[in-house]
Amino acid sequence: MTTATLEHLISSWLQPGGTKQLQRLLHRIPALRRGALLALHLGGCLLMLAAPIVFIGAAGGTFYLYRQIHGPLDWFLVEVGGALAVFSGYLSLQLSLLRPAAPGGVAVRAAHAPALFASLAHRVAHFKLRSVNRVVLTTQTELRIVATPRLALPWPHRRTLCVGVPLSFFLSRGQFSLVLAAAAAAAAQHQSTLSGRLIQASDDWALILAALQTKRHLLARLLTAPVQWIATSADRLCAPLRTDWRLQQGRWLRQHHAECHTTEYLANQIVAAAFMDKHYWPMVLKGAERCPSPVVKAFSHLPILLEKTLNPALAERWLVQAQGAGHRAEAGIRDLLAELRVDHLNWSGLPSADAFGALFKSAGVLKQLDSWWQHDIEPQWRQRHNHFQQDLTRFQQLHKRLGEAALRDESALRYIKLAARFLRPADTLTACREVYAGNRDDARVCFAAGLALIRTGAPEEGIHALQRAADLEPSLSNRAHALIDEQRQAWAETRPVQLAVSGAH
Repeated sequence: MTTATLEHLISSWLQPGGTKQLQRLLHRIPALRRGALLALHLGGCLLMLAAPIVFIGAAGGTFYLYRQIHGPLDWFLVEVGGALAVFSGYLSLQLSLLRPAAPGGVAVRAAHAPALFASLAHRVAHFKLRSVNRVVLTTQTELRIVATPRLALPWPHRRTLCVGVPLSFFLSRGQFSLVLAAAAAAAAQHQSTLSGRLIQASDDWALILAALQTKRHLLARLLTAPVQWIATSADRLCAPLRTDWRLQQGRWLRQHHAECHTTEYLANQIVAAAFMDKHYWPMVLKGAERCPSPVVKAFSHLPILLEKTLNPALAERWLVQAQGAGHRAEAGIRDLLAELRVDHLNWSGLPSADAFGALFKSAGVLKQLDSWWQHDIEPQWRQRHNHFQQDLTRFQQLHKRLGEAALRDESALRYIKLAARFLRPADTLTACREVYAGNRDDARVCFAAGLALIRTGAPEEGIHALQRAADLEPSLSNRAHALIDEQRQAWAETRPVQLAVSGAH
């Protein structure tokens, strides 16, 4: 960095609005961003090590003064130094016992999956990666090597291979080996480059903050606020670097293997994630409505339900949505597809022999994952069950009141929202009509009833209700007319299909 650039940075920082100018300057100069990240990480390490440093200095100074006492002042300094050493030693002990959490999951031993451990050892040696300490099965749809700090500092680390069990059912044995190699290559680049180490340290501060927030001792109370600032600042500074590093695993596949292998893996990952998030987990969690505790074996039954419920039409829809949606999680996929110049992904279907069956000879690991998932999901499961029961009781009360008199205001809005959950479509349609008829002077109820009527198969009545809501309340006009235009556009798209069908007959 030149002297002129440094002077410009300081002068722009000191001017009014200098924070925004500094952010723009950091965005334009990558080297300056890395320097700021490095300084932030070093300052954070100094903060975390303040107690041990003070303990060493106070203990050493106290011992030195104790050996050369000549009067009351020396005794006073020894007492002050001793108290400071005890206090800082107490904080140092709490720091030494603070451990950031490692990735959760079911730990796997080499005896349970010898082929997996042999392949992992080969990849670690090939990419000169520091040893991977654990292998865990997770509920996610990804395969990656995660580094976790051993102490409450962004160094040293222990590494965990996280194998997403759902993803393994979508990959063949060969595809799994390719993805494992890509994960090892990405982890090796993380540990061997400055950008990778800065990203890792930024991730470490979030884990250290989470560990502090779980404690109630004195050290946690002193350090939570400054560490939270460090973690937030590091996350903001690291955002551009992290966006680029998310593509490393896919880039390695593209550079070292045929393009078809990369696109096939991307398609499998997208379909696996969409199947679990949009189809499987909603179906499983729906059981919380009736059962107060999770007893379903979500992973033991996954292979059977996967073959029965997944079809090419659903997979194709999810692929199109992933390539065109604006979700942050899918931005990396779109960026990688742009690099590959791939306009469309095709899903080849489930493999005849999936990677899970090839790597794990016993279904016992699935039972262990079932137990781990049931224990982990139990608080959320009970909360969903309680909410459902509360909503059911509330709906029953409102439904009874509707039979006696018209519902108004918040009661009418609540009833419309709950009707679709607890009534059949035909009964929902009748109930929405009745509530709308009794609240034609309430814009919010007209708007909610219009949406419900469209969704339950009465689009014309729904459009009239939305239009009435727009007439009654101008603030709802834009939303109402947008929904009306969307419904009319859907009619225009389906009408040619209907005409073609009728012409064929």
